[in-house]
Amino acid sequence: MKIRCEQDSIRLRLRKSELGQLRNEHKLSTAVHLPGGKILTWELLLDEKTSDVNASFTNDTILVVLPLNVAKHWMDGETVGLEAFIPNGSAHQLHVLVEKDFPCKDRPEEDKIDFFTELAAIQPPLC
Repeated sequence: MKIRCEQDSIRLRLRKSELGQLRNEHKLSTAVHLPGGKILTWELLLDEKTSDVNASFTNDTILVVLPLNVAKHWMDGETVGLEAFIPNGSAHQLHVLVEKDFPCKDRPEEDKIDFFTELAAIQPPLC
């Protein structure tokens, strides 16, 4: 699972195998081990009790939670991404985007089998 963070924005991109794991386990996580023993983790959870996309940051972990029914519809269909704008109690809001990952056109050597190449024709891939 790839993560891209920009000002007030989190974007998660999942490959086919990761989407399969998320479908089966309702959880997907990965981490970056930083110098000094610090670990930055990000997790994606499916929750049948929640009705809205939510996000939090606790104990060096970025957590994004998707409603199970919404996620199932997204995982099983041709929709590329789920998008939400989450208020944070100030003038800012967090933009969350969870997407199926496309292969990059500028990397011809890349193994494309785990990407959503069939959806790339519908929507142009952005790297």
